Amino acid sequence: MENRTEYLFLTPALLAGLLALPVTAVASDDERPLIEPDVTPVPVTEDRIDTENFEVGGFAGFLTIEDFESSWLVGAKLTYHLSEAFFFEAGVGVAEAGETSFETLAGNVEVLTDSEREYRFYNLNLGYNLLPGEAFPTEGLAFNTNFYLIGGAGATDFAGDTRFTLNAGAGYQVLLTDDIAVHLELRQHFYRIDVLGDEKTAISTQASAGLSVFF
Repeated sequence: MENRTEYLFLTPALLAGLLALPVTAVASDDERPLIEPDVTPVPVTEDRIDTENFEVGGFAGFLTIEDFESSWLVGAKLTYHLSEAFFFEAGVGVAEAGETSFETLAGNVEVLTDSEREYRFYNLNLGYNLLPGEAFPTEGLAFNTNFYLIGGAGATDFAGDTRFTLNAGAGYQVLLTDDIAVHLELRQHFYRIDVLGDEKTAISTQASAGLSVFF
């Protein structure tokens, strides 16, 4: 009789315990997310200009001199950054003019002497960083970039005279490190000349690439 009484009390208790187990398991399963994403942060190395305001560099490329063919071009420039947007630039470049079409057809006729074919320009310019951005050549590596507009005034020594010159153009800058940058530029130089007849506005087009250092 005593065993039967214990059985009657134990049976409901066991049933209640068994019924509680699935509820606890379901509640535990509900607390875990259905999908556990495996996300590993990728560190990005990004170079930018720190506190250096001055930039010095050199460039090389081509200069198309109106009426005098194209020529190799080399030059140098010094830049002062007023802010993240604006900068001043002083530049100088050297090239050598080729022959005119008239000289090519006429044969021995020379419009300019060898010394007069030397082409030098000097200018002071104001630039504006129009579109700052970033380039990602590989995973985990980012380069700061700038697309900028630039223009100014100066002088051109060419054809035996010094000529007042305006220039305008655009460029693309890539910061390789905190203090080294690469530049790609396209610029036009405007000046008055009368070597081949009536005075006119001539345009020399510059396409160049350069390397600069911040300090």
